Amino acid sequence: MNLVGRFQEIANNIQHCRWDRQRHQQLQHWAKTRYQSASRACVTRSPHLIFLCEEFFHPELRGFGGFGKTVKNITDNLDSPSHELKGGVAYPPAVTTIQTPECREYHGAPVVMRPYENPPSEATLNRYADLLVELQPRLMLSIDWYPSYEVPIHALPDTPLIVWIHDPRDREEWERIAAVPDELRFRGVASAADLVALTHEKEQSIKRLFALQRKLPRKIAFATTARSLIPRAERTYGIGPINAHWLPNPIDIPPLDTVEQTERPSLLYLGRLDAVKRPWIAFELARRHPDVDFLIAGQANNAELMAPWLARYQHLPNLKLLGHVDGEAKDRLLRTCWALLNTSVHEAEPVSFLEAFSYAKCVIACHDPDNAVSNFGYYTGEILGEGLDEHALQSYSQQINLCLQGTQERLHRGQSGRDEMLRNHTFESFVKHLSCIMNTELI
Repeated sequence: MNLVGRFQEIANNIQHCRWDRQRHQQLQHWAKTRYQSASRACVTRSPHLIFLCEEFFHPELRGFGGFGKTVKNITDNLDSPSHELKGGVAYPPAVTTIQTPECREYHGAPVVMRPYENPPSEATLNRYADLLVELQPRLMLSIDWYPSYEVPIHALPDTPLIVWIHDPRDREEWERIAAVPDELRFRGVASAADLVALTHEKEQSIKRLFALQRKLPRKIAFATTARSLIPRAERTYGIGPINAHWLPNPIDIPPLDTVEQTERPSLLYLGRLDAVKRPWIAFELARRHPDVDFLIAGQANNAELMAPWLARYQHLPNLKLLGHVDGEAKDRLLRTCWALLNTSVHEAEPVSFLEAFSYAKCVIACHDPDNAVSNFGYYTGEILGEGLDEHALQSYSQQINLCLQGTQERLHRGQSGRDEMLRNHTFESFVKHLSCIMNTELI
């Protein structure tokens, strides 16, 4: 970069920082006004658990990720006459397809959205906040913490908040992700430093959250899906020590009379075909294990980046490219596969792991959250980078062979995983632990 370009970049950064500072000052002033007025609409609705999440398992709400699936599972179960507390979503990202704040229904749950404005007008912010107040918010539950959550947090300045730790990404995790080819292109950044900078943004954002709390008191607590994630969360958010309650990720656990499996050995890949997930490892393993069917259930967010990999491997007869699956098709795959195969360079406690365990199926993976894969599956050890080096592929092949050839051990580990899901990952367990946290924290 020449000197003129460098000065222009510095000037742009200074202007961006000034705009950011003005935006945060505007939000603080607005929150103070809302807090002092303490206006509450006259409502007849049930009180709501308001989720902060950047996705909600719908193509209009950033697709079909695991976080959105978790929120959908909970709002589905709360939508029952037996539960006084209902579920709703304060959708944090600004939406370009609407002109004014709206409350729309997705999966039977209210989702409050705001239009894109830079900066947002006070009228827009007030209408957005009023729609949230109409839901009679009892508690906000955020899936991790993202800077986009600041608008709904300021909209409800006196509503208690639980930050539910799912997948915190500190500097080390972003460097691990950045080492995967195509990941920088997928995210539209020039260097690993640009990804690492995201950690700094989260750290500054959560510090603003606690600065707001000091001015406008609200109860803030932490919960986590896996205890092993707490140190990473402390590094990600630059705070600590974090005293996080355990709040299990609930899933729908299927009835299961017997454990089924396909006649021919099969491994199920359940996830997006994106660089961070490294699906090409599954493709190469299919080439090396022609007697095993590799069932690839997922679609690419960037088809152009994935096209060369598909062109290289899609001729393999045992590589079954199924696209996105859900409902009965997904149920059938989980019921009949021999095990779940995960190849991602980064994971925390994926919903897909819990779903596989619920069907008494083992997981083969290079991540081991709270020793779940060691106990209920086959752990390859840590595998970094592209994952196509001989050591990485042999590590996966060794665990695949152990899994497929050791029938009794595979069935025993699978059943143990299902037992764990029945003990701790039902919706009833989630409600019990959430109620306990609320009582302990006086929420």
